[in-house]
Amino acid sequence: MHYFNILVLLLFITGKCSPDVSEIENAPFPEGYKPGTYQKIILQSEMEEISGLEWVGTDQLWAIEDESSIIYRLDTMSGKILRKRKFAKNKDIEDLLVVNQVAWVLQSNGTLYEVSSPLSKNQKTSQYHFPVKKKRDIEAIVASKTEPYLFVFCKACKWDIGPDQASIFRFDLTTKRYDSIPFSALKREDMQPLLQTIKTEPLKIQPSAAAWHPIEDLIYILSSSGKWLCITDTDFTPKEVYRLNPRLFKQPEGITFDPQGNMYISNEAQDGNANILKFTYNP
Repeated sequence: MHYFNILVLLLFITGKCSPDVSEIENAPFPEGYKPGTYQKIILQSEMEEISGLEWVGTDQLWAIEDESSIIYRLDTMSGKILRKRKFAKNKDIEDLLVVNQVAWVLQSNGTLYEVSSPLSKNQKTSQYHFPVKKKRDIEAIVASKTEPYLFVFCKACKWDIGPDQASIFRFDLTTKRYDSIPFSALKREDMQPLLQTIKTEPLKIQPSAAAWHPIEDLIYILSSSGKWLCITDTDFTPKEVYRLNPRLFKQPEGITFDPQGNMYISNEAQDGNANILKFTYNP
């Protein structure tokens, strides 16, 4: 009898901690993806604060971890660390992308690290500082597909209007310099009317990751603090906005796509292991 009571208790706890399948399956989600159908990749403890993802080439998944300046290559099926290399002293690292085989890593203060031959013994690192010295937290980065520019997104910057908007700054890959003023901004007034849910609480415009969709040619922007996913065009004009279920996306901090359009979203560890959720693309 004692064993039976313990078993019932464990089943109850598991049920309470697991996401409601029907709730997830019926939630609005980008076309081509099913929110209730995904592969969960459990990560090693070393990656508990995974903060950025990047798909490289045809078959490589790279990642970074918040507390260490290390670039990791992960097994795309198991999440096992296949290779890693440190590129700087420990910093608050937030996002990662690769342009022409060069890794660009974003620190929370806006500093960009240019890492050549990132996973080799011949690695070389240069850094470029953000032009505005006011208090800032910058967590997301994407590259232009047609021009030599990178774009970084404020999460919480002093000059923005609280969580009402998030400035976007441009970095020139030719001159290796930031523009001194914002290039654009994500604004709540543009995003809130697009929110596909009956919940009406104001969105917190605090992006934590961004990535290009390789087939749709749109930008997917992810927020951990506000638990939302926004799709924009190439000019950062919002087109669609979705709430993310916090029981599935506990702390979404990274997003990337493979060449087939499959979407990968990483979650930092909270009350368990960090993970990557893979959503198969079926347009």
